[in-house]
Amino acid sequence: MNSEKEFYGEGTKKRTLVHYIVLVILLLLLVYAVVMWISQRAKVDELAKKNEEIQEQIMLTQQQCDEYNRILNSDDQDAYMERIAIEKYGYGYPGEKRYYFTSKE
Repeated sequence: MNSEKEFYGEGTKKRTLVHYIVLVILLLLLVYAVVMWISQRAKVDELAKKNEEIQEQIMLTQQQCDEYNRILNSDDQDAYMERIAIEKYGYGYPGEKRYYFTSKE
Protein backbone atom coordinates (compact mmCIF):
# COMPACT_ATOMS: atom_id res chain seq x y z
CA MET A 1 0.00 0.00 0.00
CA ASN A 2 2.81 2.33 0.85
CA SER A 3 4.44 1.69 -2.49
CA GLU A 4 1.17 2.60 -4.23
CA LYS A 5 1.13 6.02 -2.56
CA GLU A 6 4.68 6.61 -3.58
CA PHE A 7 3.86 5.50 -7.09
CA TYR A 8 0.81 7.74 -7.38
CA GLY A 9 2.64 10.59 -5.67
CA GLU A 10 5.46 10.45 -8.18
CA GLY A 11 2.94 10.36 -11.02
CA THR A 12 1.08 13.40 -9.83
CA LYS A 13 4.34 15.34 -9.49
CA LYS A 14 5.22 14.39 -13.03
CA ARG A 15 1.75 15.29 -14.25
CA THR A 16 1.92 18.62 -12.45
CA LEU A 17 5.29 19.35 -14.01
CA VAL A 18 3.93 18.47 -17.45
CA HIS A 19 0.92 20.74 -16.85
CA TYR A 20 3.23 23.63 -15.95
CA ILE A 21 5.34 23.05 -19.04
CA VAL A 22 2.24 22.93 -21.26
CA LEU A 23 0.89 26.06 -19.58
CA VAL A 24 4.19 27.92 -20.14
CA ILE A 25 4.26 26.84 -23.80
CA LEU A 26 0.67 28.00 -24.28
CA LEU A 27 1.43 31.35 -22.65
CA LEU A 28 4.48 31.80 -24.87
CA LEU A 29 2.37 31.02 -27.93
CA LEU A 30 -0.24 33.50 -26.76
CA VAL A 31 2.38 36.22 -26.26
CA TYR A 32 3.85 35.48 -29.70
CA ALA A 33 0.39 35.70 -31.29
CA VAL A 34 -0.33 39.03 -29.61
CA VAL A 35 3.04 40.48 -30.67
CA MET A 36 2.49 39.33 -34.26
CA TRP A 37 -1.04 40.78 -34.26
CA ILE A 38 0.24 44.15 -33.04
CA SER A 39 3.02 44.09 -35.64
CA GLN A 40 0.58 43.29 -38.45
CA ARG A 41 -1.78 46.00 -37.23
CA ALA A 42 1.03 48.56 -37.40
CA LYS A 43 1.87 47.47 -40.96
CA VAL A 44 -1.79 47.72 -42.00
CA ASP A 45 -2.03 51.23 -40.54
CA GLU A 46 1.16 52.28 -42.35
CA LEU A 47 -0.12 50.89 -45.66
CA ALA A 48 -3.48 52.61 -45.17
CA LYS A 49 -1.68 55.92 -44.66
CA LYS A 50 0.38 55.37 -47.83
CA ASN A 51 -2.83 54.48 -49.67
CA GLU A 52 -4.42 57.77 -48.62
CA GLU A 53 -1.36 59.70 -49.82
CA ILE A 54 -1.42 57.90 -53.17
CA GLN A 55 -5.15 58.52 -53.55
CA GLU A 56 -4.53 62.22 -52.90
CA GLN A 57 -1.78 62.26 -55.54
CA ILE A 58 -4.11 60.53 -57.98
CA MET A 59 -6.80 63.12 -57.32
CA LEU A 60 -4.37 66.03 -57.84
CA THR A 61 -3.02 64.48 -61.04
CA GLN A 62 -6.55 63.90 -62.30
CA GLN A 63 -7.42 67.55 -61.63
CA GLN A 64 -4.30 68.67 -63.48
CA CYS A 65 -5.15 66.35 -66.38
CA ASP A 66 -8.70 67.73 -66.50
CA GLU A 67 -7.29 71.27 -66.56
CA TYR A 68 -5.00 70.38 -69.46
CA ASN A 69 -7.87 68.75 -71.34
CA ARG A 70 -10.02 71.83 -70.75
CA ILE A 71 -7.27 74.05 -72.13
CA LEU A 72 -6.69 71.82 -75.14
CA ASN A 73 -10.40 71.66 -75.94
CA SER A 74 -11.02 75.37 -75.54
CA ASP A 75 -10.81 77.99 -78.25
CA ASP A 76 -8.52 80.13 -76.10
CA GLN A 77 -5.30 78.16 -76.69
CA ASP A 78 -3.45 81.11 -78.16
CA ALA A 79 -4.12 83.30 -75.12
CA TYR A 80 -3.06 80.48 -72.82
CA MET A 81 0.18 79.89 -74.72
CA GLU A 82 0.90 83.62 -74.73
CA ARG A 83 0.34 83.86 -70.99
CA ILE A 84 2.63 80.88 -70.31
CA ALA A 85 5.33 82.30 -72.61
CA ILE A 86 5.29 85.61 -70.76
CA GLU A 87 4.92 84.29 -67.19
CA LYS A 88 7.00 81.15 -67.27
CA TYR A 89 9.62 81.77 -69.93
CA GLY A 90 9.92 85.55 -69.75
CA TYR A 91 9.10 86.24 -73.40
CA GLY A 92 7.72 89.57 -74.47
CA TYR A 93 6.59 91.52 -77.52
CA PRO A 94 9.12 93.40 -79.68
CA GLY A 95 9.68 96.88 -78.29
CA GLU A 96 7.95 95.99 -75.02
CA LYS A 97 9.56 97.47 -71.93
CA ARG A 98 9.54 95.48 -68.73
CA TYR A 99 10.11 96.85 -65.30
CA TYR A 100 11.24 94.64 -62.44
CA PHE A 101 11.35 95.43 -58.76
CA THR A 102 14.82 94.86 -57.39
CA SER A 103 14.42 95.85 -53.75
CA LYS A 104 12.94 93.40 -51.33
CA GLU A 105 10.92 96.05 -49.49
